Amino acid sequence: MDEFNFKSLESLANELKDGVLKLNSGDLKTDDIQYLLDSSRQLHERLAVLQYLAEKHTLNSNKSPDVLNDETNKVEKNQINLIDVIVEEEAKTEKVDVIDQKNLKSINDIHSTSPQTSLADQFGQQPILDLSKEIGINEKYLITENLFSGDNDAYLESINELNNFENIDQANNYLNKTLLKKYSWNSKSNHFKRLNILVQRRYHN
Repeated sequence: MDEFNFKSLESLANELKDGVLKLNSGDLKTDDIQYLLDSSRQLHERLAVLQYLAEKHTLNSNKSPDVLNDETNKVEKNQINLIDVIVEEEAKTEKVDVIDQKNLKSINDIHSTSPQTSLADQFGQQPILDLSKEIGINEKYLITENLFSGDNDAYLESINELNNFENIDQANNYLNKTLLKKYSWNSKSNHFKRLNILVQRRYHN
C-alpha cells in the first residue's frame, strides 16, 4: 500500500470493522488478510502520533507560541494528518477464530475447534520480511524523534543493521546491548517496546 495514500481514521476503522464482519460470517478470504493488516498498521500509527503529540503538548504548555508553531510545521512536513475524525472505541475486542494454515480456501471452515484470539492479535503475530517497509512514515517519525533524537541517518543505519542479521540472537544483542547503551534508551518506554516487537516479528519463523 502506498505510504502517502492517507485515509481518515474513520475510513480505516470502517475497513477493519467490515473485515471483522466478513470474518465472523465466513466470507473473508485469506487474500484479504494483508489488506486488513495494512489498514490496522496505519490506524495504529495515526493513533500513536495523536497520543505522542498530546503528551508533548502537555510538556510544552509553557513554551512560547513561536516554538509551538515551529513544532507544528515539522509535523506538517512529515505529512501527518492529525485532525481526521473521532473514532468511538468499542468496549470489547471482537473475538475471531485462529486461521488454519492448512486450509486456504475460506475462513468459515475453522469456527469449530480452534481457540479464539482477537483480530489485532492475529495481525500482531504476522512475520515481517523487511523492517523498513513495515515501519510507516508516521511510526518512523516517532521512532526517529524519540529513540534517535531526530537523527534520520542514525535511524536508517540502525534499522538496516537490525534488518540483516542471520538470527534473532544477533538482532537482540545489537538492539539490547549496542543501541540501548549507545542512545541511553529507556527499555520500558513505549517506543523502545514497539521497536523490540517489530524486531521479534522480523525473525519470527
